Parts: sequence; C-alpha cells; structure tokens
Amino acid sequence: MKRSLLLSLVVLILLTSLACSALSGGSDDNGDTDVKVTNSPVSGSGDIDITVVNRSPDEICYVLMSPSAEDSWGDDWLGGDETIMPGDTQVFSLDSGTYDVRVESCDEAAMATAWEVSRDTTVTAGASGADVRLMVSNESSVEVCYVYISPTTGDDWGDDWMGEMESLQPGTLRLFYVEPDIYDLQAEDCDGEVLTEEYEVDLTEDLTWTLND
Repeated sequence: MKRSLLLSLVVLILLTSLACSALSGGSDDNGDTDVKVTNSPVSGSGDIDITVVNRSPDEICYVLMSPSAEDSWGDDWLGGDETIMPGDTQVFSLDSGTYDVRVESCDEAAMATAWEVSRDTTVTAGASGADVRLMVSNESSVEVCYVYISPTTGDDWGDDWMGEMESLQPGTLRLFYVEPDIYDLQAEDCDGEVLTEEYEVDLTEDLTWTLND
C-alpha cells in the first residue's frame, strides 16, 4: 500500500517537472543562458532586433534607442536597476523603422553608438583584449566630431574613432577601450580644426583625457 502510494507520488512529481520545463522553454539551442530578449517599451511587432553585446570590462547601465528623426533619446530601454554585465548580450525588439542607438556606462559615458538602423543590427561595446579605459571628457565649449587614437609607433592617425555621425557635445563623456600601449591622441571640431593633441600617452592603465577651451 505504501509502495503504491510512493510510486503515485513519484509519477506526479515527474509529470509536474516536465510541465514546468515545457512552460519555461529551457535554454536556447546553444545552451546560452546569457542572452536576454527585451521587448520595446511600446508594444510592437518586433520587426527589427537590435543586439547589444558587452565586450567591455564595464557594466552597461543605459541603452537609449529612438527614431532617427527625433531630437532626443527618450527613455532608457533597460529601465530600473537592470544592466548588461561584461560578457553578456541582450536583444531588443522594435517595430519597423529607422533608429539611432546609444549605449552608456553607469557614469552616462557613451560606450558605443549606431545610427540610422533599419534592420537587424549588433552594437558592440568594447573588444576582446581592449581592457584599458580612455575616458574623454569634453569640458570645452566646442562640439567634438573627430577623435584619433593612434599607437605612437604608427605612421598616421588612422581612422576617426567617433564614426561618421557621432559627436561629443560639451559637458559629455565618451569611453574608448584600447589595448595597453603608448598612443598619440588628437581631437578635432566638426570643421576638422585641431582642438588638442597629446603625444606618447601611456595607456597601459586607465586614463581620463579632459578637453578644455
């Protein structure tokens, strides 16, 4: 009698466990449990997926996304106390349209941006091996449109690290992640005029580069 009751209880527990597993969906096909999916703050059809990948040594505290035609960023899409930890990935589903994206640290420094996004896109903050922080603080009265970070051993300045559409407004911060080395730094305004240059800067440790008038 006791054995029959015990078997019945075991069967019931197994059935309950299977039902819970089916409802939860388990992990994805790759067994990756670090990928989270977040729907738009405004209910939508999820026509566009914007994947934010954190390869930096810092938490991502703010993800700002707004239609490209708008002048302001709007609300933080992470919301509350949620963050994207180093090594983690989060997917945001949006209605069809064209969007600008800005990823920020907990100090509200831009870590990565993307512009005029109209299809599935991945936005990555940081890079493997680039674990030294260069914080650029624009305390000048001028908008900065070009930032060059070039190894001192290089023959030229290389590409602009701000990208085609990003700029650094007065009073704002931008985080760049570099591999440990000695670098030359240059900042220019939106007319391509040099605002300041620094040479043989030791970036084997974190550094804040302050731009003044």
